Amino acid sequence: MEKRKSKRSVRLALVLSAAVAGTALVGWGGLAAWQAYTQNNGNAFSVSTLSHTNVASNGVTCSSTTSSALAASTPCSVIVNGSSLTSSWTGSTGSVVITDTGALASSFTVSTPAAPTGPLCAALNLSITDADSGTPYVTQTGIAAITPPPLKTSTGSSSWAQNNSNTFNFNVTPETGFATDNSVPGETCSFDVLFTQASA
Repeated sequence: MEKRKSKRSVRLALVLSAAVAGTALVGWGGLAAWQAYTQNNGNAFSVSTLSHTNVASNGVTCSSTTSSALAASTPCSVIVNGSSLTSSWTGSTGSVVITDTGALASSFTVSTPAAPTGPLCAALNLSITDADSGTPYVTQTGIAAITPPPLKTSTGSSSWAQNNSNTFNFNVTPETGFATDNSVPGETCSFDVLFTQASA
C-alpha cells in the first residue's frame, strides 16, 4: 500500500513538474512575443526661402523664379514704353512694385540681363528712382546696360521690411537734340529689366 502511494506521489510530482515546466515555457514564449513601438515622425531641416512678387504699372502680379534663364522664358509685364514718338514727346514713366514674400533676409538689385538694342537708345535718358525717398539708383544719358546697383535690403529698413512693398519708378526722357537728331522713321530702342534677390 505504501509502495503504491509512493509511486502515485512520484507520478503526481512528475506530472506537476511537467505542467509547471510547460507553463514556464508558454509564459516565456508569450513574453518574447510582446513588442512595443514609438515613432516620432517628420524630423527634418530645410533652408528658408527667397521669393518676391513684381507688379508693373498695369497691375499684373508676377512671381519670382529661381533661375534668370527661367525668368527670361516667363517675362513679367512691361514697365515703361512709348510708341509713335514725335519731336514733341517729353518722356514716359512707369513703375514696378516689389514685395518681399520670402523668409530670409535679402537684398535686391536691378539690371539689364542683355544690352539694350536699337539705335534710338543713344538718344534716350533713363532714370530709376525709389518712390519712397526719391533715391536715384540709375541715371543714364543714353540707355545702356545697367550694371546691378543695390536696391534696399529687406532688413534694417522699415520701408523694406518683409512683406512691405517698395515702388520703383522708371522714367525715359529724350536726350538733348532728340527732336532734330533722331527723326529717322522706325528707329527703336528696347531693353529688358531683371530684378535679382539674394540672401543677405
